[in-house]
Amino acid sequence: MKYERTGWLKPPARFLFLLLLLAAPASAITPDQELRRLSLRQTARKSAAWNDGYWLRLVYYKKNLVGRWRSPSVNPAFFLSRWGNISPRLELEAAVDGLFYEGPPDDSPECRFPERYRWLREKLGIDPQEFPPRECRKFEEWKAGIDPESVSLLFAAGYLNNPSTLYGHTFLRLRKRGAAGADLLDYTLNYAATADAENGIFFALKGLIGAYPGQFSTIPYYLKIQEYHNIENRDLWEFPLSLKSEEIERLLRHCWELGRASFPYLFFTRNCSWQLIPLLDIVKPELKLAQRFSFWVIPSDTAMAIIEASPAAPPLWRPSLWKNVDWKRSQLSADERARVLELARGNQAAAVKKLEGLSEVRRAAVLETAVDYLSWRFYARRIGKLELDTLTDPLLAVRAQLGQQDTFTGGPKRPESIEAGHESLRLGAGLVSTAHGPAYELRGRFALQDLLDDPSGYLPDAALEMGSLRLRYDQKYNRVYLKEGRLAHVLSLNPWDDWVRRPSWEISAGVEQADEAASQSGKAAVWAMNAATGLAAEVSLPVRQVWYVMAQTDGDFGPALDRSWRLGAGLKAGVLAESGPVRVLAEARYIGYALGDTRPLWAGSLAGSLRLAKNSSARIEYSWRGKVKEGGLYFHRFLFAP
Repeated sequence: MKYERTGWLKPPARFLFLLLLLAAPASAITPDQELRRLSLRQTARKSAAWNDGYWLRLVYYKKNLVGRWRSPSVNPAFFLSRWGNISPRLELEAAVDGLFYEGPPDDSPECRFPERYRWLREKLGIDPQEFPPRECRKFEEWKAGIDPESVSLLFAAGYLNNPSTLYGHTFLRLRKRGAAGADLLDYTLNYAATADAENGIFFALKGLIGAYPGQFSTIPYYLKIQEYHNIENRDLWEFPLSLKSEEIERLLRHCWELGRASFPYLFFTRNCSWQLIPLLDIVKPELKLAQRFSFWVIPSDTAMAIIEASPAAPPLWRPSLWKNVDWKRSQLSADERARVLELARGNQAAAVKKLEGLSEVRRAAVLETAVDYLSWRFYARRIGKLELDTLTDPLLAVRAQLGQQDTFTGGPKRPESIEAGHESLRLGAGLVSTAHGPAYELRGRFALQDLLDDPSGYLPDAALEMGSLRLRYDQKYNRVYLKEGRLAHVLSLNPWDDWVRRPSWEISAGVEQADEAASQSGKAAVWAMNAATGLAAEVSLPVRQVWYVMAQTDGDFGPALDRSWRLGAGLKAGVLAESGPVRVLAEARYIGYALGDTRPLWAGSLAGSLRLAKNSSARIEYSWRGKVKEGGLYFHRFLFAP
């Protein structure tokens, strides 16, 4: 009789069964675990835990225009559920399921999202004896490497030569425990766009539509110093934040989670400054910073909001590399300054020989300034690394022979911090006198400053205007029209310095009234674009003055012009003077048009402003454009941009 093992699979079926066993998930749970999982889901369902404000903040959910939840992260790794980006409930239920994960600990949902699970355990009252916390080796090693004892907000001043940093940059400094703020040991928490190699207009356009993903990263502090302080010559302001130890722990746990997130980067809304706001609301929920911002966000606004929400503490200021060089230069005589230039840009061997006529302390001062100046030239990309080493090594060797010397004491004069700056949004009203009678004007500007605004806390001798409007009511013709609507206006006056040799420049685009091309005001709107470059010079007596002259190109488009367009070039010149709360600006320009409407343009203005308070000012203006002349008196008020 043939023996058969009933119930056993034949060889082909056995092979298939083994494959299915191998393919079965390692996280399969027992019936008791399944019952517990359903029980936890039921607990979450009874309390509607997915609607908890903290859970919504942790996953960055916001309601869209049709009232549905959505998280802006475009990285699927930031979610546990396939539909986690649009469903807070499914994401929370997936987090509950993650408690039963049986794979490698570091790959577990709890190790990937430690702050979510800390909150989930507390919210659902999970017994740590039943579900012991995971041993997350990678997270603990990362956290131990940073180990901060305090956190500060860092504000890097605006940098006009880079479209992405016009308004400055905000990030966090994580001061390492027991390191006394040592730059080499501290880290920064930074959010920035992951941009490609494109620059200029394409970079700006992509930033406007959110084509770049933005990501958080922890970067050694000394690298950020090199980027901002040395390469871009930007001052760094540090404002201590009053975070408790448990809040710092919460910050680290959530930062680890954000390593898996990517958010669309938008220059004026979801930028580096905005992303710090919800992060700090998670770390310290009572701040409620996100409620203060609705439409647009710029770094100066977020810096002010965060500073206001923190206990008063004196900020720390780190002057740019150039400010240190310039201050040392101011401590030298005219002859010593000439020797520095010869050491850095002339016949160095002969220049070193000439130093022998100076005392040891003065020789040391000249050598130190020359070395710092060469470092600035390197970071400013004026010389390469090989040239830097070739020029500085001999100077350092000569300086070493002089030993300890008291060369410089003190430091650069500390400017006003962003705390002293006016708010970014400006509204105004004025009475205008025209050739045919009075007119009334309303003004508005989204951001940030022009040459007549008080520069405290901002860049001096610079204009950075976005979205400025002038609406005018003409009483004689009973008509309201757009006098001016600028999309952007950026100007940088750089007084000529033989050590720096930076030109002044300006760009502008928007709608304006070409009054010289129409017989009636308000009937000659054109789209105007212009760019200029030239030189500026500073005079300090009797009051500080900056004189400038620039070559300008101009292109206008509109039906008021012959052939509806014109293109030309010319010159503009002006002077900016300031004394205390008073600032005066006079400017004239001539444009000759070679194409389109060839009628030339003569225009100019004379204006003065008086700072009444931190956030208010009065102005008087007189201008002419062709044969059209007018004067006006205005009041401006600066407001927080919601």
